[in-house]
Amino acid sequence: MTLLKTFIAVTLAALAGLAMGGLFGFAAGRITPDFFRHIVPWQDVEPVGFATFCGATTGVLLGGGLGCFAAILQFILEWRKRS
Repeated sequence: MTLLKTFIAVTLAALAGLAMGGLFGFAAGRITPDFFRHIVPWQDVEPVGFATFCGATTGVLLGGGLGCFAAILQFILEWRKRS
């Protein structure tokens, strides 16, 4: 696996996490808006927007981490196959 293919795989995994996390956050903000109003008590927060932002941010981190894990496993499997 080349460096460019690894970069593309991790980026696509992070973008997939962004989309899924954003959709999950949007749904959570629509279902339970009162929960997200109390997260930041000193400031008025749009609950759906805040939940979508938090979900998308977490999705990028988890999706990118999953992509990195997949790239590491691919490297280990190719390394063991050569030996």
